[in-house]
Amino acid sequence: MVRFILLSVLFLLAFYVIKGLLKGLKSRKVLKTGSKHDGKPPVTDILVQDPVCGVYCAKRDALSLNWQGKTYYFCSDKCRNKFRDQQKKS
Repeated sequence: MVRFILLSVLFLLAFYVIKGLLKGLKSRKVLKTGSKHDGKPPVTDILVQDPVCGVYCAKRDALSLNWQGKTYYFCSDKCRNKFRDQQKKS
């Protein structure tokens, strides 16, 4: 009976050691492939600042306005309209 308990304990110990080693090898393999983001894609979007309120937003989501040959980006219609009104007054 004592042999059985010792063998069971040794088996469980060996199991957890091997499991830890395999997990370590798997994480090394991920780092070797160049993925440092745990499977998440890297952020590649450009941030632009709203000239009215100063909020940064993704360029792909921002609203744009061409004014006198320059493109301005805005976080919302409210900021874009406010900018337009300011430019018309000046």
